[in-house]
Amino acid sequence: MAKLKTIYETQEEIPEGFGTLYTERNGKFELNGIEGVKTQADIDRVQEGLRKEKADHKATKEKLQAFGDLDPLVIPDQLAEMDSIRTQLDAAVKDGKIDPEKQAAAVDAAVKRALGPVEREKSQLQRDLDNARKTGVEKQAEVDALNGSIKKGKIVGALRDAAAAAKVIPYAIDDAVMNGADVFEIAEDGRILTKDGVGVTPGIEAKEWLKDMQEAKPHWWPASQGGGAGGGRGGLGGARADNPWTKEGWNLTKQGQFVRQFGDAKALEAAKAAGLSGLGSTKPAESK
Repeated sequence: MAKLKTIYETQEEIPEGFGTLYTERNGKFELNGIEGVKTQADIDRVQEGLRKEKADHKATKEKLQAFGDLDPLVIPDQLAEMDSIRTQLDAAVKDGKIDPEKQAAAVDAAVKRALGPVEREKSQLQRDLDNARKTGVEKQAEVDALNGSIKKGKIVGALRDAAAAAKVIPYAIDDAVMNGADVFEIAEDGRILTKDGVGVTPGIEAKEWLKDMQEAKPHWWPASQGGGAGGGRGGLGGARADNPWTKEGWNLTKQGQFVRQFGDAKALEAAKAAGLSGLGSTKPAESK
């Protein structure tokens, strides 16, 4: 049995009984009576369509190359502006002579239109610059704050070390640090010295400042130190007379002042150093 072809040159070539499956197209008989079957002619038409589309695309691309960096989308607006300028210039010509006023108006209008995009770009650049400057200022503020915190930490550390070396009562060290933190600064050579014009001797180190403070803040130091009758007990060393919970320094009014000044935690530390179990005692502990 002969195989069917998708295309026959003449109707007579179509096998008997299959003529209804073929349709004449462009002088030939193509098979189109079977669903889903594509003929070579169908394929040729698709390929021809693709070839034409590529050719059109190439032609369009070659035409666009003539515009260089110009944006084809804005060219119609630019052409319209040129027509407007021609119209204004034509209006400036009267009896073969140019009217200076009308010519100047046309030129001014053309210049403004030309400078419009430039001015908008300039404004955007200025906004970008302002935002960059603002961001820079904010970042610098963060850096300055961080540097300030680092310097403050160094000053506080130096004050704590100096207070401990000067035998300041442990529960008074925080008070000493708080009073000294704002009067010290870090000099160019890295030393931590008192500032000028803050009510203390300028240019001295923490240990010297603490010596000056012994008269102004005597309660930072114990009244007596070492062993003996008034010797130390617990974590506060020899701070017997200045501790209002000891038998020697028992004073309810001073106990209240102590709590307000140093807080409950430091007060409890002082009470335990005096041999008491807490802050609610009504009398001092008996000496052992």
